[in-house]
Amino acid sequence: MRLALILIIVSLVGPPAFAQSEPPRRECHRLTSQIARYEGDVKLAQERGNDLWENATRDQIQRLSERRASRCPQYADDGGAAAMRRFVKMLATAAKLAAKYFTMGGF
Repeated sequence: MRLALILIIVSLVGPPAFAQSEPPRRECHRLTSQIARYEGDVKLAQERGNDLWENATRDQIQRLSERRASRCPQYADDGGAAAMRRFVKMLATAAKLAAKYFTMGGF
């Protein structure tokens, strides 16, 4: 009788406790898909010259990235990769500005 009672309690309490300890893979995949979608929207906003839309979309990507990093440890950024992405972005912007300057706006 005691064994049956213990099994019932474990079956009722156990699954919710284990479910909260590790996020489902589907949530990590969903967050990654949303980030990829919004990155496409940033490109559209840049093409259309809509700075407000671009900034709002970048903010949303940042929020999703933070949520994904906190819930999915395999996506947690150590800081080095983020610094490298910022540096590459800065170089790309400098190259675009230099091309416009040296071609007198023709490029």
